Amino acid sequence: MGLFGKLFGKKEHDVQKPQTLSPPTPAPTPRAAPAPADQVIRVPCNQCNGHYKVRDGKYGMFAGCSNYPTCKSTLKLPDLVLKYLEIYGLNIYRWDKECYKCGKKTPVYSYYLDYDLAELDEIFSMGGPTAGLGDLSYIDELLSKQIPTIQMRYSRPTNSKYMANTCEHCGALQGRNYVVDDPHEIIGELWHDRGMEKYLYRRLEIENTAPLAKDIRQLYLQGE
Repeated sequence: MGLFGKLFGKKEHDVQKPQTLSPPTPAPTPRAAPAPADQVIRVPCNQCNGHYKVRDGKYGMFAGCSNYPTCKSTLKLPDLVLKYLEIYGLNIYRWDKECYKCGKKTPVYSYYLDYDLAELDEIFSMGGPTAGLGDLSYIDELLSKQIPTIQMRYSRPTNSKYMANTCEHCGALQGRNYVVDDPHEIIGELWHDRGMEKYLYRRLEIENTAPLAKDIRQLYLQGE
């Protein structure tokens, strides 16, 4: 567990069966254009014209209005993340990985929520990007319906089932570690250079964040 996980008490949780979803529309053309470089990423305050900033309070991290003390509006960290997703959606990234079994190049996909949230506040980058494919069951189910190589598979080393990438050539499981936690092919862009724009596959708009609430709270609540 990275520093970010230690700060916010990231918890391991069992993979749960995602809720039934209506068939999604076909995925748009890959390599969707990234957001403008000069776009200011902010979550507006619910009570004034300010915006929320992450602060360290008596009981841990929370989001407070930039106009404090004039405005005392606050949000818990999970609620800040949900509002961010409602406004900006979630980026899905794609790159090529060499399959360990057949040796051929196969596309793999993931989201990196902490990487994207670092544009909102640098605190989200302190432990490295850790929330990816397998962490948000609602998003995982949507992606599995649009991308055939994303499947619910059993992992013998972890003795568990989770949503994962598979090789488009031989069907071999590509694993979570080398795609989400330690993706060797893109580690520089993801952890050091912030150059993931070249791997942007699409931006997933999320009009209703309610199906994400449970997973987001498990990821970002502080020891509750």
